[in-house]
Amino acid sequence: MEPRPQQEAAGNKQKPRALHTSKRRHDALLIDCLGDLSFIVFVILLPIYFLYDMPPEFSVQLAAIRGLAMPDPGGASISTAFNVTLHAGNRRATGRCYHNSEALVIYDGFTIAAGRVPGFCVPGKGAREIRFLVSADGVGLPEHVLDRMALERRVGATQLDVEVKLFRRDDGSDRPMWIWCGLRMDGTTQPPNVTPCTVLGLQNWFSKDLYAR
Repeated sequence: MEPRPQQEAAGNKQKPRALHTSKRRHDALLIDCLGDLSFIVFVILLPIYFLYDMPPEFSVQLAAIRGLAMPDPGGASISTAFNVTLHAGNRRATGRCYHNSEALVIYDGFTIAAGRVPGFCVPGKGAREIRFLVSADGVGLPEHVLDRMALERRVGATQLDVEVKLFRRDDGSDRPMWIWCGLRMDGTTQPPNVTPCTVLGLQNWFSKDLYAR
């Protein structure tokens, strides 16, 4: 007995409907799998991001005590001293400690002051201010550099770089961290501005002594 035309038409309509339902189930399953995978990645990476990958933040304030306004007798050298305030912010959940650290003040590629940074710790999600002195006596500078420094001092735009090398203490690795801060001193008696710093690298092989420059 041959099927009636009405039955054939109904069967043909049910086939696309079944295929459409199967495709929707497949899409829903795929979405569920992607959602589960995203959740797993989020759960794994989020603690790593907060506990390990977030780098610390640093900024600096620099106040000149002596040396920039007047060269030494004879005019070929300067003796400088600066009060430095290093602001350290720890964005990780665990504390960080540093020791045996060093700092330089540089003008036009010449080191015009140097000093040791006292050891300090920054609590997790906390901040800390570290104050220290850097200085130098009888720093010889070329005449054109002294002339440029005097000109910048008169117009209130002395360009200086502060470089700091910190060493980790809390994990026993002594891993160094190199920090660079570019700032301008305006020559006024106002409190110095806070200048953000750049963390240039965390390198286990770095062993250069700042005082050797």
